[in-house]
Amino acid sequence: MDSLDMQIIKNIEKEGRISHEELSKRLNLSRPAIHNRVTKLEEQGIISGYRATIDWVKLGFTTKAMISLRVRTTDYDKLLLQLKKLEIPNLVIEECHIVTGTWCIIMKVRCTTPLELKAIQDELHKIDSIKESSTSLILSSIYD
Repeated sequence: MDSLDMQIIKNIEKEGRISHEELSKRLNLSRPAIHNRVTKLEEQGIISGYRATIDWVKLGFTTKAMISLRVRTTDYDKLLLQLKKLEIPNLVIEECHIVTGTWCIIMKVRCTTPLELKAIQDELHKIDSIKESSTSLILSSIYD
């Protein structure tokens, strides 16, 4: 992998639907050369898929928060599966990470109002291995 591959990856990461034609113009390479490089990156599993970027605000999900969890478990896989299966109306769990430090798990969530954060707190504390939580509203983001 060279610097051209990295430029291709960065462009595709920002704009998943960018055409090979547009990439060839931006990187000053032929369209077949771009096609070959993208195909190779896909075959190597470096590019594993393409996804849509959702404008959650337009869907009414205007409240973002980080929820930190302190847990006591010997089976993080089971706990993560429980978190993944949570179904709470008007709530989207965007990210969920096992981390080091004071907290064990950090989640990024979206909902339509700050009041709905209480619903997720209630559901989270029904899970036996979750011992403590802390929720911080996200006021603004540099990258989203």
